[in-house]
Amino acid sequence: MIYRPYGELTNTPHVVVDGSAQAGTVLTLSHWPGAATPDVLRRDLSAEIAFAYLDHPELRVDAEFVTNNHFDQDGMVSVFALTQPEAALARRDRLIDVARAGDFSCFQDRDSARAAIALANLGEELEGDPYTELLPRLADIVDRVENYRDHWSDEDAHITETDRAIADGTIAIDERPEVDLAVVTVPESWQDRVVHQFTMLASNAAHPYALHNATDRFVIVTLHGGAPQLQYRYETWVHYVSRTPRPRVDLTDLAAALTAEDTEPGVWTFDGVDALSPRLHLVLADTTSITNERFTDLVVAELRAARATWSPHA
Repeated sequence: MIYRPYGELTNTPHVVVDGSAQAGTVLTLSHWPGAATPDVLRRDLSAEIAFAYLDHPELRVDAEFVTNNHFDQDGMVSVFALTQPEAALARRDRLIDVARAGDFSCFQDRDSARAAIALANLGEELEGDPYTELLPRLADIVDRVENYRDHWSDEDAHITETDRAIADGTIAIDERPEVDLAVVTVPESWQDRVVHQFTMLASNAAHPYALHNATDRFVIVTLHGGAPQLQYRYETWVHYVSRTPRPRVDLTDLAAALTAEDTEPGVWTFDGVDALSPRLHLVLADTTSITNERFTDLVVAELRAARATWSPHA
């Protein structure tokens, strides 16, 4: 197939990967909630769905073009699978692992994580469409990731430091499986550093690639000096099929209760139960009277009560 930018294909027959359909879409290969992906093809990652499509020639549609409505590693691998299937199939496991690192911040092989970080940084440097620029280079990035060291070495060192800290107990992970929660305690001396989630920049003291490799829990509470926070992992937003995540709990009321209880001037907010990877966090201030223990207890109680929930499977 031939890649074309999303907006250029309105009313032209095409396949959409890792995104939402538009006028002219004849097939959607996506793990997004509500996507009309054939059930036989459903997988955790859109990249896995794209490869499954290659495995099922009886499902091929009459369309020349493939597109995506945003740039990230999972989308890049998905487009690559349909535009360069022979090259993609020869690297299937590695490419899926690159997509996994990009979307879910976990990986099986370290070079996959490095390639995912390199793709994010390379995409930031480009002025044009990242797919047009990077699709011809994807095989080389995956095969010769060492040549792109300048684009991944800083974050790679951060992953190593976080791995070691988890292994020696400097970073503690307390799992609460009954509510699918991991409470992560990071030393206050650790400074926030720039990390990539998908291809977007974030700030974390512990690298999420290492944390997510260390726990299967999909709700993460982080205790790291200042105010505690909670974040739902992205796996709970997509149509995840290797296991069914516990439905998200709407924490809007908890945010209001925390604000009412807090004697400091900040405001607690929840990003929204259907956001990509929503956080319960403090804004407009850096300090709080809510202790880590109190925050964790209230979170656990709210997750257990599950008064209002959302799930991509609903």
